[in-house]
Amino acid sequence: MNLLPRTHSFISRRGRWLAALALLMALGGCKVSLYSNLNEQEANEIVTALSAEGIEAAKSRVEGSSWQVEVDESRMGTALDALRAQGLPRERFATMGEVFQKQGLVSTPSEERMRYIYAVSQELSQTLRNVDGVVSARVHVVIPANDPLSEKMRPSSAAVFIKHRPDVDIRLLAPAVKDMVAHSIEGLTHDQVSLSLFEARRPAASAGALASDARQRSMVLGLFPVSTAMVLLGLLLLAAVCLMVLPALLRRQGMDWRSWTRRQVFRR
Repeated sequence: MNLLPRTHSFISRRGRWLAALALLMALGGCKVSLYSNLNEQEANEIVTALSAEGIEAAKSRVEGSSWQVEVDESRMGTALDALRAQGLPRERFATMGEVFQKQGLVSTPSEERMRYIYAVSQELSQTLRNVDGVVSARVHVVIPANDPLSEKMRPSSAAVFIKHRPDVDIRLLAPAVKDMVAHSIEGLTHDQVSLSLFEARRPAASAGALASDARQRSMVLGLFPVSTAMVLLGLLLLAAVCLMVLPALLRRQGMDWRSWTRRQVFRR
């Protein structure tokens, strides 16, 4: 007579345990958005860079062609530091076509000149940023507005700023960088190009020796990531609870394991 209340009480207690377990799993595997409004190439570069640093990351489509990258909330600071050291996500530069796209108003010669200088600077900065090992690049161009009737002409000049990874020696490319900038701007000579090189700060958590340790720490028994192991643990606990509840339900119907198994076999 008292079997039904006991069974309900037993199931109620197990239900509370399952709810608590689900809450712990949700808190343990909390993901946060690291960057959004990315294109797929930028998202792939970020995921690849974080994986090389031993940080688990995943990309997902937000809307249209926009993507976002998510990481564990506990690794967000380390992930941002690692990406900052590698100059990711890459800065988006304006192209010559975007700067000089058709507009309603007619620009003055002075405005056209400033837009041209800005477009040249953007194009050169993007080209230098694509060099392997370069984290960030800027090209500041000065093109004087010389009077064609004047006898004294002021030469053009350019200042190049490059921040590079610590493991890459950009000094070997200095002559090639100056030649490229000098040949891209009319009236600019090699001597009028200044090049400033700066080494990017090496993040404490991105050293090669620590990357392997981070991967091992993020694995359980060297086989599964922490998030996967938590899901498997939850499924095992759920199966154990079902095995504990099922005998009580069978006894309520006057059955045991053997009779219930035979009934299932005969049904098939």
